[in-house]
Amino acid sequence: MAGDDGLPSLGRVKLTDLIPSEGLPSDSYKLLDSARLYFQQREAYPSADMIHTNDSREWCKTSGYYADPQLWQETYDYRPGLTPIEPSNAMELPPGGLPDIFGLLGKAARGILDAMSYCLNLRSSPFTEILDNVPLRSREVSSSVLSVCCHARPSFHGAQHHNLTTQDDGQLMMFHDHGHQVDKSLISVVKSDKAGLHVRDFHGRWFLVDGDLGPQEAVVYPGLALYQATAGYVNPALHRTEINNIPGNMYGRCSLVFKLMPKSMTCLSCSEMRAAGHGVEAQFQIPVPVDDFMQRSHPTDQLFNRNTFQSFSFPTAQDAGPWINEMLVQDL
Repeated sequence: MAGDDGLPSLGRVKLTDLIPSEGLPSDSYKLLDSARLYFQQREAYPSADMIHTNDSREWCKTSGYYADPQLWQETYDYRPGLTPIEPSNAMELPPGGLPDIFGLLGKAARGILDAMSYCLNLRSSPFTEILDNVPLRSREVSSSVLSVCCHARPSFHGAQHHNLTTQDDGQLMMFHDHGHQVDKSLISVVKSDKAGLHVRDFHGRWFLVDGDLGPQEAVVYPGLALYQATAGYVNPALHRTEINNIPGNMYGRCSLVFKLMPKSMTCLSCSEMRAAGHGVEAQFQIPVPVDDFMQRSHPTDQLFNRNTFQSFSFPTAQDAGPWINEMLVQDL
């Protein structure tokens, strides 16, 4: 999503369960602390069966702990229907509060998707058919996932190879060698324990997007699945993580990433966009099976070079942001 000046004010959603309150802290409030302790107890050299690179064939089957040394990143995936609620190993407790946070962020992500549909003049809840059942049926496995991530933990021996980049203000930033990433989700919601998430605009400039987040706020951005389902009208966010100040921190950078994903046995179709009167280019005319879409590579250099129609931009925060936030806050 971009306006004429590149990057508009980003969407944010209040996370009411993370507000400090009287008495003892809840599991939700302590989740990032719990994540730091969980990853700190992990070994420096994970076993071979826990080393995962970005294997697209397993996109809807990840669960539990795994590590990607190339990205210097460790992840614990919570996927309802697949991830055990009770740990099998009493000596290794997973981060706490995951079921509650999954439900909270899932409801927020669906609300954001509906608000974006409204801005595109689509009918109410147009993506329901490609989303998981609410609640899941017996023996169903969630396509959406809540990932608890730890980036650049000093005691984890990952491939610590980085690029140095000079920002517009002259400040030197450090990022990993693999450059930018793009999620294949419909909507991603991210909350971190320290700033460092950068998003690129149409002009190739990178912006720090989580530098001033309050305790009730998270970063929200669209992914490739929404780009496909909206015929390219909503561009996915290209993002990267800064690791400048992490080596001096014993825990690294911990974050929660909720990805609202389409179901594997459905198709991404632009029929809703056509019904709303939007032009649909030839490359989006044929419905794409979700499983094929997730396993396919998507060159990101083509995403911002399509000039056949004017890029869609959402209303400013003054026009749309407040009512979106209030809609999501109620009853969460």
